[in-house]
Amino acid sequence: MTTRTFRAGAAGAVLLAVFAAGTAPAGAATGTKFTNAQLKLEQQLAGRAARLANLQKDVTNAGTQLSAMHSGTLSARLGTESTSINGLIAKVPNDKTWAELNSDSRAMLADNRVYAVMTPQVFETIWGDLVLSSAATLNSEKSALQGEVTSLLGDPGYNNALTHFDNFVTRVTSVLTLIPNTEANELAQTPQGYPRNTHVFVNANEAIRTANIALANANYDASVIALATGGYTGA
Repeated sequence: MTTRTFRAGAAGAVLLAVFAAGTAPAGAATGTKFTNAQLKLEQQLAGRAARLANLQKDVTNAGTQLSAMHSGTLSARLGTESTSINGLIAKVPNDKTWAELNSDSRAMLADNRVYAVMTPQVFETIWGDLVLSSAATLNSEKSALQGEVTSLLGDPGYNNALTHFDNFVTRVTSVLTLIPNTEANELAQTPQGYPRNTHVFVNANEAIRTANIALANANYDASVIALATGGYTGA
């Protein structure tokens, strides 16, 4: 009796093990390594979802400082990526195989370059529009500034004022050309273009910095003319 009881218990243990194994789909991944990889991907997705939400806040808070066209373009792209990331957030916890997990990881990166593409696109477009707006304001003062220079004709300070005016026009005009071209180029970039398009965002950042310096110098030109004429106060 004792021997039969022992054998029955052993057989039951074997059947229990087979049943437990049968509850998982074929090819399912188990173990700490898979679980840790799954949790890590979930955390990465959560971070990207938070970043996309913050980027949308940046676009919204920019208000009229961001052109309506650029605001619409960025919001649409952020919405598309948010939908994709949120879909993965719902899917990944239910992944059972390495193939599923790896596929979702690739989708997170290849289809949604939240950090490498979307982030610089938002920051540089907002910054670029701010610089472009400043350039447009300065450009609107060009006629008045020219009138101030003309009023100095025959005075000792005329040639110096004229030189500063010419510099003013050159600098403002360069910004009005540079920024739209820069923004068009960086907005043309897609997640699929990474990492080949990394240099585009680096160059755009440098171009916007250069434009800011040009505007600072243009304001200085205007202030020199103001000192000479006492009329123009700058923008």
